[in-house]
Amino acid sequence: MDYINRLAKDAQSSVESLVSAPKLTLYYFDIQGPAEPARLALTIGGIEFTDKRVTFDEMKAMRERGELKGGGQVPQLHIGDQVLSQSNAIATYCSKLAGLYPSDPLAAARVDEIIQFITEDVRSRCIYPTMRVDDADEKAKMRKTLAEEQLPEKFKLLEKMMDSTYCCGDALTLADFYVYGLLNWIGMNTLDGVPHTIILEYKKLTKLVVTLNNHPKIKAWNAEKNKKLPWYEPGV
Repeated sequence: MDYINRLAKDAQSSVESLVSAPKLTLYYFDIQGPAEPARLALTIGGIEFTDKRVTFDEMKAMRERGELKGGGQVPQLHIGDQVLSQSNAIATYCSKLAGLYPSDPLAAARVDEIIQFITEDVRSRCIYPTMRVDDADEKAKMRKTLAEEQLPEKFKLLEKMMDSTYCCGDALTLADFYVYGLLNWIGMNTLDGVPHTIILEYKKLTKLVVTLNNHPKIKAWNAEKNKKLPWYEPGV
C-alpha cells in the first residue's frame, strides 16, 4: 500500500509540475543562428514553447519599449514573467529542462568545452574576422586560408574531442547542437569561398550531421523551419 501511495504521489507531483511550468517564448530572427541550439533542445525534450521570429525593426521596437534585457538584443527567452538573455545561457537552461545537459560536473564540463571551442576557437577567432573585411580581394584571401588551413586544423581537433557518434558520451547533449549548427552554416555554402565539401573529409563530423538530420524530431523541425536542410544526404 505504501508503494502504491508513493507512486500516486509521484504521479501527482509530475502533473503539478507540468501544470505549473512557466510559459516559454523564445525571440530571435528567422534564421538558425545562436538561438537554434535552444530551439532544438526544447523540441527534442518535448517542451512546449513559442518560437517567435522577429525582424530587425521589431527587435529595435522591443528595445525602445524596454522589453530587451541583458545586452539589449535577441535571442531572448521569456520564462513566465522572467527574461533570460545571452544565447549560451538560454541554450544551457533549455537543455537542462530537456534532460540534454549532464548533471555530473565533469561530463557537464566536457559539454561546455566543446561549446566554447565552437563559439570561441572556430567562430570568433577564425570565421568572424573574415566577415569584417570590406575589401573583396582581402576577404577572398582570408576565406582561402580559412577553408584550406584554419577549418581543417579545427576540425581535426574537434574530432579528437568527440567520443563517437555524439560529441560527449553515447547520447545527445547540448554540445551536439552547437557542432551541428556550425556544420549546417558552412554546409549551406553561406560563406563564400568555403565549400561544404571540406566537412565531408571528416568522418565523425559527417556522421554527426547525418545522425541529427535523421533524428525524427529534428527531421520534422527542419522540414517545417529550415527549408535548406539537410544540405547533405548520403547517396544523394
